[in-house]
Amino acid sequence: MRAEQGNAVNANNKKTRRSYEHLSCYGASGWLFFKTGYLERIKDGLHMIGKFMSFLMLVWVWNILWGMVPTDILGGGDYDRAGLVWYIAITEAVVFCAGYLFYDMYVDIKNGNFSPSLIRPVSYHCRMIANCFGRAMGQMTLFYPLALLSAYLITGVWQPDFGQIILSLIMVMEALFCFVCLNYMVGAAALWIGESSPAYWITQKLCFLLGGLLFPLTLYPEIFYKITQFLPFTAVFFMPGSTMLNTLPYSAMMMIVIQTFWMTFLLGLSLLVHRCAVRRVAIVGG
Repeated sequence: MRAEQGNAVNANNKKTRRSYEHLSCYGASGWLFFKTGYLERIKDGLHMIGKFMSFLMLVWVWNILWGMVPTDILGGGDYDRAGLVWYIAITEAVVFCAGYLFYDMYVDIKNGNFSPSLIRPVSYHCRMIANCFGRAMGQMTLFYPLALLSAYLITGVWQPDFGQIILSLIMVMEALFCFVCLNYMVGAAALWIGESSPAYWITQKLCFLLGGLLFPLTLYPEIFYKITQFLPFTAVFFMPGSTMLNTLPYSAMMMIVIQTFWMTFLLGLSLLVHRCAVRRVAIVGG
């Protein structure tokens, strides 16, 4: 009896040790792919300059447009031109830093590289999410300070205090992770519909409209705003951008909790889509 109990304990210890080693392997590999993507984007200065010029023109145009609107009707007087321009500077920074993971996946699927990659020790899902998030963070390291500087030079107003900047950084990082997870699911759609671009444009427009890329959701009709609060798209644009406004939609801690929830949810959903993709490849190839 004691021998059987001892064998059972040893078996459980071995199982726990294997699980720990498995998680350690994934953690180390994920960090390596993240670091590779981060350094890749940091070194790509010309890529960043091209994006920044487009970003600068967008923010400048919106500064002119918001300047044409009387201040007393901007959100019922709750917002001003400078605050809304700073809002757009942050939301557009998320767009310009997020990258195009869906296209990388589409190319892998189209060229037949997706199926062979599934037999590697670390899953395709882990590699792609970590690498693309690393690239996004590398881009943000260069882009975020320039976005703040541009908003200041264009509006002539330094909108955020130190606490808003810290909160904004956290919000932007979490928003980028959410966007990367959405991109993974969009890229995997190519296994079912043959192309990933249609799914990408639909998802992107939903993010833009329901996430509040150009306008804070609080400027939307009330019923529309109430609906969008329960969707993940708000975590991508509205919450990071709202850190630059005079009033926050929620407390700072609540915003971090909500974004963390959507990060976890979208990561789990992307993993589920990945497993469905693996099953499809096993059945029909890909």
